[in-house]
Amino acid sequence: MTSPNPRPNMMYEWMGYGFPEKGWRYEKETMQKLHDEGRIHYPKNKAGHPDYSKRLALKRYLNEQQGEILGNFWGDIQNVQAHAKERIGYPTQKPEALLERIINMASNEGDTVLDPFVGGGTTVAVAERLKRNWIGIDQSVQAIKVSELRLEKQRNLFSAPFIVQLHKYDYDTLRYSNAFEFEQWIIQQYGGIPNIKQKGDLGLDGKSKDGIPIQVKRSDGIGRNIIDNFFSAIQRFDKTLFEQNKADNKPVGVLIAFSFGKGAIQEVARLRNHEGVIIELLPVDQVVPMAKKPTLRIEFTDLGADKKGLREIEFQAFGESPVGIEFYAWDFNYEAEPGF
Repeated sequence: MTSPNPRPNMMYEWMGYGFPEKGWRYEKETMQKLHDEGRIHYPKNKAGHPDYSKRLALKRYLNEQQGEILGNFWGDIQNVQAHAKERIGYPTQKPEALLERIINMASNEGDTVLDPFVGGGTTVAVAERLKRNWIGIDQSVQAIKVSELRLEKQRNLFSAPFIVQLHKYDYDTLRYSNAFEFEQWIIQQYGGIPNIKQKGDLGLDGKSKDGIPIQVKRSDGIGRNIIDNFFSAIQRFDKTLFEQNKADNKPVGVLIAFSFGKGAIQEVARLRNHEGVIIELLPVDQVVPMAKKPTLRIEFTDLGADKKGLREIEFQAFGESPVGIEFYAWDFNYEAEPGF
């Protein structure tokens, strides 16, 4: 509250406090206003009485300051410390405070954040907490699994669902998933448009961008009866489109399934050779890459009982795969119902 330059007219006593060497910064009227607003700090001694030997100070509040423009060196954010709760051990892990600042600066709630090198999942975990949509990509399956686990640990009742898409899909996961969800998903992967409703669709599940009907069967060994029903539904769906595609020697329908039986394959060949009708049979593994499940062998060895009578058991697990095993993990508390 000191004047930067000598001002004789500002040299007056205030509330028992003498004026600074160059005078006060403010006139008496302003000083009174600041006093009434409680903006002046009056120093006191240990006994709680005014300490006239010290200077008065103006109370300033953070929300009244203009702040500073953030520079390109952020030295106020520390690296992830060894004892930090957020530490997951990923070698390139970034501090959550750093990503929180970047995301808050560069986006608003509801925006989409993309991290094409997701690593340990810091970006997507922070984006989730800040109510952003997000997309995380990594070539490492291990990185995806670490990120997925991190997101699962911070989930609560209000968390939005998310989907993990691997570059290879597990047969059992797809084969025994929810039928309607699988239909929609596989049609989208194919590049088509799935039906929103499940009823009144003649058994058709979607269409291609050219309008060609698509049917999905979450089954193996599709038989001839499926082809017969599909062929009938195609004609009822749009007779004009059917005739046009037949005349142009284009597929009149696409049937997606995990595999097709001999009867289905023979009937499709007959329709093409004798009636000029093309129905495309498309295995799921031609739409999305399917992982070949490794063989697993576990050996147990009873090492006997220790001094306390507890039995010691040693086990070894052997996994073999013609394409190699890219990622593995143990779950000693595995339960069949919830899965890993």
